[in-house]
Amino acid sequence: MMLIGINIMGVTSENIYRELKLLRSDIRELKSLLVPEVKPAEDETKAIQLGQKEFKAGEYTDWKDIKARISSDV
Repeated sequence: MMLIGINIMGVTSENIYRELKLLRSDIRELKSLLVPEVKPAEDETKAIQLGQKEFKAGEYTDWKDIKARISSDV
């Protein structure tokens, strides 16, 4: 059987597994290069915690209300 020019009859599940592991490793490496993880600064951490508290307490403006306010100002 030919699939995109590759003879898959001679391919074993072991070979496929090995290739998948290499691809996953490459994807993780690319992700770390494109989206580096940066530890938030102390003030950012505090702002996040405050936002979480406000959200849990219901102290936020619904996005629909914001959109309605903006469209009425135009």
